[in-house]
Amino acid sequence: MEVQVAETGPCSRTLTITVPPALVNEHLGQMFESAQKQVQLKGFRPGHVPKNLIQKKFGASILAEAKEQMLNRFFGEACRTKELVPVGRIAIDDFEKLEVKQDAALQFTAKIDVRPVFELGQTKGLEAEAFEGDANEADIDNALKEIAHQKRSIKSTEEPAQDGDFVKADITFVDDAGNSVLERKGVQLNTRIAIHGCDESTYSAALMGAAAGKTIDIALTFPETFEKEAVRGKAGIARLQVSEILRVLPAPIDDELAKSLEFPDMASLRADLKSRISMEKLRLGKSRQEEQCLQALIAAHTIAVPPSLVEEQQRASLNNFAQRLQQAGATEEDVKKKLEESQAEAHQDAERRVRLFFLIEAVARQQKLFVTENDTEAELRAIAAANSNDGQHVTVAMVRDHLEKNNQLGELRLALLERKVRDFLRENAKIVDKKGS
Repeated sequence: MEVQVAETGPCSRTLTITVPPALVNEHLGQMFESAQKQVQLKGFRPGHVPKNLIQKKFGASILAEAKEQMLNRFFGEACRTKELVPVGRIAIDDFEKLEVKQDAALQFTAKIDVRPVFELGQTKGLEAEAFEGDANEADIDNALKEIAHQKRSIKSTEEPAQDGDFVKADITFVDDAGNSVLERKGVQLNTRIAIHGCDESTYSAALMGAAAGKTIDIALTFPETFEKEAVRGKAGIARLQVSEILRVLPAPIDDELAKSLEFPDMASLRADLKSRISMEKLRLGKSRQEEQCLQALIAAHTIAVPPSLVEEQQRASLNNFAQRLQQAGATEEDVKKKLEESQAEAHQDAERRVRLFFLIEAVARQQKLFVTENDTEAELRAIAAANSNDGQHVTVAMVRDHLEKNNQLGELRLALLERKVRDFLRENAKIVDKKGS
């Protein structure tokens, strides 16, 4: 077998592989011999069907299968001979036109991408910013305000109406002659949503400062959908007799709020918030430091990346984006437009991800970081526990089986390896205090 390799890019190679007739005949002979043993035809004993009859009835399908087998076999041998490790997509030129024939050489061209070759630089002492990992009183106060806001309710207030308040009133619609046309009792109005037919700015201005017992006249044009046909399209007044001002108020930050969250008092709630906020600040701080280290690593290395891996990553990213748009209710036309607009950004992000993949792999090799079976088992247990509840118990075996069926176990191990590399970079980083500089 003859193999010629051409470098068509920093990470791209073209292999021209020529299989001599003798090897082609050998492979075809083995396939026809195997077919003779398996084929059963009426009038012939098993294993004794004449070769010419097998060629006549099954020759085309055997040759098609032979082509698949021979391309895989000799391509693999060529890569081993030339010490090439393909990554990403493998493309065979004119695959459909290739023919395998008895007594004829088989020549084909394969285009592959290979791993980038680069020298890994500094991995220790990368700069990362210091962070405050403990929750302070302001953090806790802000969290309490958010909780109080989530538990807000509409309550009556003695204060005049403000923007966003609700005004409860009886409404009398009056025509341009001063006659009452229609009355509505106990209507709850929003200061930001005008009565149909009223100018929005005039309406909002009229309600600002409204108080119980006050009468307010607001000019309007009776809409075409108004109940009384006789006044439709004509000028009139909406006369409001205000009875109550309602305001959306956050819950009081007191022991009752704590008890509503199943804490005995506010002190206990604050202690719990301090612990949880501190954990989250620590998690986010570490994550930022890891990203800073990875970014420094990328900036320090110029790495050519395999084009097919970038294309695969870009395609996967855009497919996920399209799915999110569709789930959000975007039209097919909108999805297409958004995808076109995102092409350049997606390509840039894909290049970064692929470059980062090889850097992470290189750091792991250099520092002898490995993912053990114990690491994998521990992660599977964590996934099983996270997905179990009172109604369902998820076992480790169930998680492993799901990941294996979906070919995701390898992705899990890659994620664990990345986690180890991130930890290593952060733990060996040079921590700088940018605030004090």
